[in-house]
Amino acid sequence: MNDDDAISSSALSPNNATTTHHRHFKMYKPAKVLTQFKFTHRKRRNRTLLGDVITAADTTLLPSNGVMAIGRLDEDSEGLLLLTTDGKVSEQVRRKSVEKEYYVQLDGKITQEAIERLQLGVEISLPATNNHKHRDDDGDERSSTCESTLPSPPASTTTSYTTMPCKARFLDTSIITVENKKNEATTKEEDHSNQPSETETKPNKRKRRKFGGTCNRCKQAGHKAKDCTDNPVDLFNTNNNCNNNNDNVVQLALPAGIIPPPPSRNGYYNIRNTTSRPTSWISITINEGKNRQVRRMTAAVGYPTLRLVRVKIGCVGLDGMVAGEVRELSEDVMDSII
Repeated sequence: MNDDDAISSSALSPNNATTTHHRHFKMYKPAKVLTQFKFTHRKRRNRTLLGDVITAADTTLLPSNGVMAIGRLDEDSEGLLLLTTDGKVSEQVRRKSVEKEYYVQLDGKITQEAIERLQLGVEISLPATNNHKHRDDDGDERSSTCESTLPSPPASTTTSYTTMPCKARFLDTSIITVENKKNEATTKEEDHSNQPSETETKPNKRKRRKFGGTCNRCKQAGHKAKDCTDNPVDLFNTNNNCNNNNDNVVQLALPAGIIPPPPSRNGYYNIRNTTSRPTSWISITINEGKNRQVRRMTAAVGYPTLRLVRVKIGCVGLDGMVAGEVRELSEDVMDSII
């Protein structure tokens, strides 16, 4: 065998084969963003994807292709999202051995009894078609913010499931005062657009169907938990009436490490109007990942979820990240998670 043959055989040897170097990242997924880089449907319908919110500096940090999200957060949820180029790591992180912690803002001042029910496990309804699929708590991309937007499917398509014991605790909040970023030009434009033209006919409003279920808070029929009279109104975690009576500022009660919600066309903090009733914040840490599990758990104890922020996966936390920010993780950090 000549020297050229020796070199060729050496290059083809398995011991000299180059190994693929995978990269891992963490991202703060904002609300109103789908957990995917490419839209899989024929029509996009003006939905925002992960690539649309990543800053230009962070775009150069990510590889041009091959990056996938580990698990999901639904369109209205926000917080920590892990990205990787290694599909094997994605499967390992989604196992039950890895804890996921969520900060949850609830409609109403939650009681200690409700906290204890969450800790022991509650019975929730899951779609029968994907009950056995492993999904993050917000794996379904359908938009939902509270019990009123989580209608129960027909009984024939649902199944009951009792959640595993989890960690749940109250969160201390502090009042912050921030500027309301409502755009005056947008307001004028909206006011003008709300005035129907002479030739335009006003469409008929769709009649709302009366709620026929049972309240999860008082167990009485005819109303939802958010409209229950048992909901105390002595505490306001959101207050638009500041001392200077300035409509351009707003006061919010937020736990440590949570940033204010994103702006919207109707005002800076418009995830839901909570000025007429109290809200509370709790921490929930789970090991499993059923379909929108956290939202279903809080609704089952009578306190619908208003805002859901994932703050920790294993040992990886948000660490002061802002919405849309991406940071690279080392192999050692990923090894510590799995």
